[in-house]
Amino acid sequence: MSNNKTPVHAIAFDFVGVLFDFRAGDYTPRQLAIASDFGRFVTDEEHIAYYSKKYATPPDKIVEELRYICSHAYKIREPDILEKIPCFKFAAASNHLSFAMDWFRTQPISEQFEVFFASGSLGLAKPDPRFFRALCEALDEKPENVLFVDDTLRHILSAKDCGLQALHFDSKKVLSEEINRYLADHD
Repeated sequence: MSNNKTPVHAIAFDFVGVLFDFRAGDYTPRQLAIASDFGRFVTDEEHIAYYSKKYATPPDKIVEELRYICSHAYKIREPDILEKIPCFKFAAASNHLSFAMDWFRTQPISEQFEVFFASGSLGLAKPDPRFFRALCEALDEKPENVLFVDDTLRHILSAKDCGLQALHFDSKKVLSEEINRYLADHD
């Protein structure tokens, strides 16, 4: 049993590896190369400029391709997760393009989310402490009342350094079970 008795008021989920899994699809070699670079740049503009130059393609065509990839690349890991964990404020917090967040907003699960944070539109990326401060501000919560769930250790460590509670998620496990275990251990 942990000594941490600070209540959780909000849960912020990372995207890929936590809420979503990458799914293989019918992508061109160029689309696969672009997808493999997700997270390489912080902002949407940096991604667009890089690929526009690299492939000598107009920016609007790169945007179309990015939107296509983001709308086909992911499957929700546990579609009924929010039925299996207590009701909190929920946030999506990702080092991803805003186009991925646009796709997420079309999914029924997103209706229960209050905050949508993508580094592509925010201009900040994990593990930058400013990302976590802005996330807590958007949730209107003190850092100690936010549980941040991510599969990348350096993001977890940075979140903890910023005062958030943090759960380092192992993608081989069941997300709802891990969250419920964390909450029980910290109740």
